[in-house]
Amino acid sequence: MRAKAISAAIVLLLAGCEQGTVYRQPADIVFPDSNVSYSRHVEPFLRLACAFSGCHSSQDPIPLDSYIALFQTPGLVIVGHPEQSRLNQVLDGRLAHPPVFQDRINDNHRRGMATWVREGARNN
Repeated sequence: MRAKAISAAIVLLLAGCEQGTVYRQPADIVFPDSNVSYSRHVEPFLRLACAFSGCHSSQDPIPLDSYIALFQTPGLVIVGHPEQSRLNQVLDGRLAHPPVFQDRINDNHRRGMATWVREGARNN
């Protein structure tokens, strides 16, 4: 019985390793070409590149620090349509934004965020 419990705990720990990845900077995050995950890619990217105090945390006018917050500002994320989503327009430089974050993001981040929106902006 004890061996089964230990085996189950090891399986759970190993299964959680991928999702428990610790990112220290946006450059550590690499978006895949498809099947973009909110929890593995989008949330860590936004947290490190945008959602900190004085920018887009929960205390700021346009928070980006939770999945729900992304949909509280009308037009910020338009599911299935990254070209119309204000978030993607800011990331792509089509909408004005203070340049403070531009050096933290790269083309992979821009494509990955667009793919996430195009794939349905799921909370996965």
